[in-house]
Amino acid sequence: MTAADALRELLACPRCDAPLAEAGEAWRCPGCEVDFPRVAGIPWLFAEPNAALGEWRGRLHFSLQKLERDRQSVAASLAGPSLRPATRTRLESLERATREHGERLRELLAPLELEQHSASYETYLALRTRLPSDQGLTTYYANIHRDWCWGEEENAASFEALAAWLREAPPSRALVLGAGAGRLAYDLHVQTAARTTVALDFNPLLAIVADNVTRGQAIELYEFPIAPRGDAAVLRTLSAPSPARAGLVFVLADAHRPPFRRGAFDTVVTPWLVDILPERFDILCARVNALLGDGGHWLNFGALSFHDPDPAARYGVALTSVAEYAASLRG
Repeated sequence: MTAADALRELLACPRCDAPLAEAGEAWRCPGCEVDFPRVAGIPWLFAEPNAALGEWRGRLHFSLQKLERDRQSVAASLAGPSLRPATRTRLESLERATREHGERLRELLAPLELEQHSASYETYLALRTRLPSDQGLTTYYANIHRDWCWGEEENAASFEALAAWLREAPPSRALVLGAGAGRLAYDLHVQTAARTTVALDFNPLLAIVADNVTRGQAIELYEFPIAPRGDAAVLRTLSAPSPARAGLVFVLADAHRPPFRRGAFDTVVTPWLVDILPERFDILCARVNALLGDGGHWLNFGALSFHDPDPAARYGVALTSVAEYAASLRG
């Protein structure tokens, strides 16, 4: 089963909710007459696909310019007098790794077609409101290494937090909304009998890495430890324990407007998502409910803090259980 096969009965236009149809290498909305391309083979299903491409090209450009600024700063330190031999060795390694890291990111994210976008570093700083610092290209970069090269202990603990319920109600069509670097979606698909597992995230770096490694490829990227005891930069090999079986598919889209038909899934998992979405919790609940078929289950993993400008919505607990909250939405 190909990714297109898995998605054919699930996808809906993120603009008007009409079912999407395949159109060559893209997906098309017959109603809106909008084409949604694939980026690195992954469906790019943002409501405004071209605007989203421009935005992520900008974020990549900004990240590469920042890496070059960082490299220049290290080079300037290397030119200083009276460096200890160990310090010089570490800085030389860091300068080389920073330069190579930029080259690796540029190559990995070549499908974004960076050459179609250019702006100065100062321009991005001036437009910081359009490129939020808390959701940049590399905001969750450490999660890539956690998921695919730091070992199994934390990943196993994360899956085990959901495992009891997944055994009680085995999924057939599962959606991981805000899948990040993809390990939880991979473990869910590999360790259950799910026919289709869709991993949705809006960050192309995370999704492209996850899509590659879960298909059996290995990717080398640098890790830059926050408090290094040895090297200031370590080249890591990212890989999955084994390739995922057919049915695990990645989608690039906005969790505020997931591009799926009503009732498409029997299981929705939100790992560390509720606490970062800047919207009312009841709106998120209604959206998840719409994605679930009759008898479906929502499994939330992570913090339950709400991004709402009204303090009463953030701190007030008007209902005593999730069941009561769900009942209030149905009412």
